[in-house]
Formats: sequence, C-alpha cells, structure tokens
Amino acid sequence: MLPLEHLVRAREDLRRLVSIPSVSARGECLSECAHAVRDLLVAAGFQTEICAGDIGPFVVAEIGHGPLTIMVCNHYDVQPEDPISLWHSPPFELSERHGRWYGRGVADDKGEFISRLEGWRLFRERHPGPLPFRLIWLVDGEEEIGSPSLEAFLKTRFQDVKVDVCWWEYGEIDSNGRPIVLCGFKGVMAVELHCRTARADLHSSLGAVFDNPLWRLAAATASLRDRSGRVLVDGFYDTIWKPTQDERNLAAKPPFSFDSLVEATGGQKVLHGIDEISFYAAMNFEPCMNVNGFFGGYAGEGAKTVLPADGSVKIDFRLVPDQDPQHVVGLLRAHLDRHGFEDVELIVHDANVKPVRSSTDHWFIQDAQEILEKHFGRQVIVQPSSPASGTAHPFVEQLGADIVGIGLTHHGAMLHSPNENVIIEQFETMIECSAALFWRLAERAAGMRSQAELDTVDPIQGVTP
Repeated sequence: MLPLEHLVRAREDLRRLVSIPSVSARGECLSECAHAVRDLLVAAGFQTEICAGDIGPFVVAEIGHGPLTIMVCNHYDVQPEDPISLWHSPPFELSERHGRWYGRGVADDKGEFISRLEGWRLFRERHPGPLPFRLIWLVDGEEEIGSPSLEAFLKTRFQDVKVDVCWWEYGEIDSNGRPIVLCGFKGVMAVELHCRTARADLHSSLGAVFDNPLWRLAAATASLRDRSGRVLVDGFYDTIWKPTQDERNLAAKPPFSFDSLVEATGGQKVLHGIDEISFYAAMNFEPCMNVNGFFGGYAGEGAKTVLPADGSVKIDFRLVPDQDPQHVVGLLRAHLDRHGFEDVELIVHDANVKPVRSSTDHWFIQDAQEILEKHFGRQVIVQPSSPASGTAHPFVEQLGADIVGIGLTHHGAMLHSPNENVIIEQFETMIECSAALFWRLAERAAGMRSQAELDTVDPIQGVTP
C-alpha cells in the first residue's frame, strides 16, 4: 500500500506541471517547464542540467555508477489544447472527477514522468546509499513535434555512452486493467504526391483531350497496394525481420477480441485475409500504407463541371524492422517512374522515424512482467510491437539500448484530445511498480558487480592478481 504522503506529493507535482502550458507546437512555456522538471530532479538527488534544443530544451539528470546503465525517457511538452470548448474543465488545471485526474499532459507525458519520479523517491526512501548502477533521466521538450533535435543531441551529449535499457516514455494499460509491456514501435514515413496537368482549372469538356490530375493521383495511389493491404512497391519487404517463434506465439493469442476492436473503433471494412486471429499479428508485425487524404478540384455545394489543374494526396507508411524510411522513399520514387507516373511529384514530409523492436525474452521485460503482475494483480500483456510509432531508434542505433515501454496510459486516456486523463488508482499502482523496478535494477547491478569481483580472484592464490 502506497503511503498517502507519496500520492499527495505526486499530485501536487503533477498539478504544477499541468499548469504550465508547455505546447511545443507553439514554442510556448518550454523553458519554464524544463526548469520545473530540473528542480524536481535536483530535489530527488540527481545531478541535473538543461541543454538547448532547436525548439525546447532537454533536461538531463544522472546519478550512480556501476555495471548497468539505464536511461529513463520522458517528455514535458504537450499537444495543443484545442478545441477548448470540448473540455469539461480547464485544460491546464488538474481536476478530479470519478476517480480520474484530468488535464493536458496528465497522461502524455507529465503523468508518466511524475509516477516514475515518485517511485524513485519511494525507492530511495527505503534504500538510501550509493546507487549500484548508472541512471540517466532524459526529459525531452520537443517530442510532440517529432523531436527534431534528439538525434543530434544524443550524438554530442552521450558520445561513447553505452545504455543497456531505455525505459521508454510511456506504456499502456488495457480496458480490463491489464498492463501492456511494449517491446517495440513501428517506423513511419509520410509523403505527399502532387500532380499538375494545366496552368489553371479547365472546362470539363476538355477532359476529352487533357488528362486529369486527380485521376492520375488515384491511379498512382491504387498501384501501391492490393485489396489485402499488401504494398506492391518492388523491394518493400526485402529487409523485413522475420518474427521469432516467441513473438509469433505471443501474437497468436490476442489479448483482446477482434469484435472488441471493431466495437471500440467503429471500423467496418476489413482487409481481405484479416480475421479474428490474424488481426493481432498484423498489428504487431506487418507494415502498412494509409491514404490520409485527397485534395484538389471542386468540393463545394452542387456541381461544377471543371477539369482541375492540380491535386495532391497524402500518404503514410508504417514500417517494421528493418525497413529504413529513406530507403523506402527511393523505392517509392522508382515505383512511380516505372508505372508511368514520372510527372507525379514526390514530397517527403517525414522519413526519419525508424522501427525498433527488443527481444521479448529480455531480462528487463521479464523483471517488469513479474513486478507489474504482483502490483496490478492481473496478467501482463507482453506485446512484441506497438502498432504506433515513436522516435526511439536513436537510442538503439547510437546508444545500443533495448527499448521497453512500461507505463500508465490506459485505453480511455484521450491522448491528444480534450479531457485527457489518468485513472488515479492506476497512477498510484505505477508509483509502487516504479519503486520496485528501481530496486530490481539495483539488485541486478549489485549481483553483476559481485560476480565481476569474483571473476577477478585468482583461483589458486585466492586474491585479486
């Protein structure tokens, strides 16, 4: 049972952070929030610094040393609060209703940060003294705008640093209260196809002579995938990792039903070949292509007989290991050219977020699963990959870390939407889980150090040579 003073303190810290409208899309209050985060980490015993980013600063905190290096990642920036009219309480005031706290950032990601920080305080209260592992806490101020400074910052600030585990900025709890351990994230590539066939819109009678840019875009888009959702771009699947047997076993037992997914989303038209079993494996392991929107021509009331001069279509690709977004851009351009769409311009909006996936039998995942099941009292779902994306690849490529997502974002948290919320009971439980995870890391590091010392003993002399 969590002592009441810890929950009271955590609530007050969260209230303070939520009150700062640190909206990175507007560049608003980022320095103020970074300093507030810095102060909390300093008070918790960390050596802390604020480092410049292109838009918002990073907060870096460190403590301890030993055979393990653990990085905890969070972010203090939030999404814009619009539309304000749909909020039931002011977005930048922490409010409580029906066992939940509401406010912008209360889940994503200030609540995640505070639950871990209070867990750290609880751990240190019970286990003071030298920390037997190196703990680095990185709090980003640009995550909600794609972390444009992150990759360069990691290269300069953490050169030659090797990280064993990166505790990613969020994790999930399903509608039945079961914690979900995320072992990976998909990559993403966002592009726009643009086609122009005339200087200006023409009378539609000239459609007997001149081509239509919207038809060309529709044809180009239709050439990219089949009715099962399989992408038809040559070479698209060539570099994909095959799931391990353990990963396939996990995906073969969906933790929720296909019917519940349909009910929750309102989705009606299912891809050819997807059924009540295969849907979950597809969410974890399959890349996909999505048409986000068509633009061009006349969309007003009634009819307007016009041959549009130009149009565009926005498309994203969700990618899986080991697909590289930049490489896929090249494959897409070659596909368009090969199918007669050389005139279609390819505009790249995002080709930087690469997919990552950690082994489901990693020791940190096993430790987390045991701790979460003990404190939540429910079976933990180990998910090989989130179907969503995050800028996690620099931690893997540059720091050598395994990425693991553990956190308190429940499936009704309304992330990026009005009335963002956390369930207070789950927040409280995650504080206890965080304290237990820090303790388990200390135990593991101490054991590694003891083993290393034994390994240096001369078996004949019984002393260290």
